[in-house]
Amino acid sequence: MKKIAFLLGLTVATTALTGPVWDDQKAGSTKAVSTTVAAPAAQKSVNNPYYNAGFDDPKEFTIFLAKLQKAVSEGKSKDVAELMSYPLNLNKGSKTFPIYTKEEFVIKYDRIMTANVRAKLLAQKPDQALSNANGIMIGDGELWISKINNRVVVYAVNVIENPYEVAGIDNPVAFTHFFNKLQKDVAANNKAAVADSISYPLRVNTKGKSVQIKTKKEFIAKYNDIMTAKVKKKLLAQKEDKLFVNWQGVMVGDGELWIGQVDKKISVIAVNR
Repeated sequence: MKKIAFLLGLTVATTALTGPVWDDQKAGSTKAVSTTVAAPAAQKSVNNPYYNAGFDDPKEFTIFLAKLQKAVSEGKSKDVAELMSYPLNLNKGSKTFPIYTKEEFVIKYDRIMTANVRAKLLAQKPDQALSNANGIMIGDGELWISKINNRVVVYAVNVIENPYEVAGIDNPVAFTHFFNKLQKDVAANNKAAVADSISYPLRVNTKGKSVQIKTKKEFIAKYNDIMTAKVKKKLLAQKEDKLFVNWQGVMVGDGELWIGQVDKKISVIAVNR
């Protein structure tokens, strides 16, 4: 699967922007972002890692981040809307969709603050946030925070398109990694690694009858009976961009394997021989 190229680079210290964040016609008094990353200011204090992002006091950022995380964790979309700068740039792939008002943000909340954006935000530690002249980066660039008109705000959101969201899978990049690894492990006949990719108890269905494989040890012992030649052939021939997805999970082949997310782990949830 083609990976999203964020508008703002993931390695902040050395990267350059692919383009301006703000639409010139809608910029108004908002902060414009240059097309290159400026070097950190010489006066940067060792006690203020956010100096080059325009923060005189690091507490401005840490207090804001805690407030934003609390509002998101509690699902308070109206409170989250108050912490945005408008127009807010919502970037998906190579396209930018300006969000002009708080009311529009609330209506489109789930499409802006996706499961992946929320997860990256809630996992962000203040002392691990990277900053440069464009602001402070959250996660891998899912959110950008800056001071605009002396107010700390989120001014851009970068969303990875997630074709697996309907199946309950939060992170499409994590799914791609899982799927590619599963194919490699099966091709290499690495039974132990494949066993680690299974959710237990695993349902194995054969001609209308279903049995449960309860442990990794049992899976490895019965590996050849479960991962039959047909199952392996369908898996290895499957192209990621041709996968079928529904609320039950991600289907491989003609249903020989089903992949889903159990708690936070992506795994094989069923095998149909």
